[in-house]
Amino acid sequence: MIDRPDAAQLLEAMAETLTGNVMPSLDGGAKHSARVVANLCMILAREWDQREGVATDELRALLDSPDAEYVDLIADLDRRFADNDVSSELAAALYPIMMADAERRLAIAKPEYLEP
Repeated sequence: MIDRPDAAQLLEAMAETLTGNVMPSLDGGAKHSARVVANLCMILAREWDQREGVATDELRALLDSPDAEYVDLIADLDRRFADNDVSSELAAALYPIMMADAERRLAIAKPEYLEP
């Protein structure tokens, strides 16, 4: 069963209410605070929409860890990079995954940076 509205839709509605209904009646610091909260709502909505965007299966295969959680895979990669234990082959395979993840994170935090 799919519950509607989902979290992203609720957060977007909150942001729209703040910007369309609340902010016009505010001044100064209160208006700025409402704008900040509206922006945070939109960041959370984008994060919710892209929560499945991480290439966990690809990382599991590359690191030979079929049952590992994403956070454990990243910890393993952090350790390998810190210990300079990353072959050029692994680095080459990781590059497109890391770039895609960086783009995913930008799409959440600062989507305008991805616009041409």
